[in-house]
Amino acid sequence: NVVATAAAPTEAATENAPAKKDKDDDVDADARAEKAAVERERIAAAAAATASAAPPPIEEIKDDETLLKEFFADVSDATRDAEVLRILSCFKLNPYEHLNLRFDATEDQIKRAFRKVSLMVHPDKCKHADAKAAFDAIGQAQQLLAQEEVRRELDFNLSRAKDAVIKAWRKETRNDVVLRVRFNGDRDAQQEAFLQSDEFHERWKLEGRKNIVDLEWRRRKLTLRIKAEEERVTAEEKVEAAERKKKQKAQKQWDDEKAREGRVGGWRDFMNEKKSGKKKKQKVTGEFRAPALKKEARAEEEEYYGTDKNANRVLRPDEVTKAW
Repeated sequence: NVVATAAAPTEAATENAPAKKDKDDDVDADARAEKAAVERERIAAAAAATASAAPPPIEEIKDDETLLKEFFADVSDATRDAEVLRILSCFKLNPYEHLNLRFDATEDQIKRAFRKVSLMVHPDKCKHADAKAAFDAIGQAQQLLAQEEVRRELDFNLSRAKDAVIKAWRKETRNDVVLRVRFNGDRDAQQEAFLQSDEFHERWKLEGRKNIVDLEWRRRKLTLRIKAEEERVTAEEKVEAAERKKKQKAQKQWDDEKAREGRVGGWRDFMNEKKSGKKKKQKVTGEFRAPALKKEARAEEEEYYGTDKNANRVLRPDEVTKAW
């Protein structure tokens, strides 16, 4: 009886279990539906708020310069010091190496590289003792590359170095079986892959240094020759001027002595004439002589003024007055 009495409620509970489960499922479904509806309303409200919100101000949109500054703000001091040492130890005659650029870089790449390196070694950001010297060096390199004539000359020398490197590489790899198999015998593809490699840029850098040093040596040698020639011409001009001055001085002394001799000789002649009592008739400079007249005019003049019997000439008006 006890077992039967205990089993009876169990059977009743078993019969009521499916109904209770269905009821719980309905409650869960309603809850989920209500929750989904609430979520949809929340998403719709957020979308509406986003659509109606004002656009962000312009100053919040960061440009490349700001992003670069934020990026390099976290660069370690060791990295900055290493960059300073790299700049100060690089080849001085090639501004591309100061900015750590490939030699075929464009103007935009040059500007970006300058901004990047300047933020790395700026004296306000870098604590290295030579940070200012490195910053000045990259500034000078950027100014040189901005000059069209300087960059044209530099690119010409680097292009010669590039041609020399390519020529040497083609000669070295002419019988390279590995490259031939890798590129299926396509020589142009081999060369293009070589031009994009770091090996090519390193060899190009060394060959470019050689050409630039040779050109600079020739320029300095020519400058010394021009300077020596200018000094020689200046020295010759000074010698000629001294000789000319010396001749002028000698000529002046000679003229002075000649004039003195003339004065002394004139005084001596005057004293000799005075002692002898004879006077030498001297020709007066600028002496006026009456012009010769034609016969008709002369007759009229003689009739009007009279004639000097002794001089046989027409008398002057004052002489006529005296004669009368």
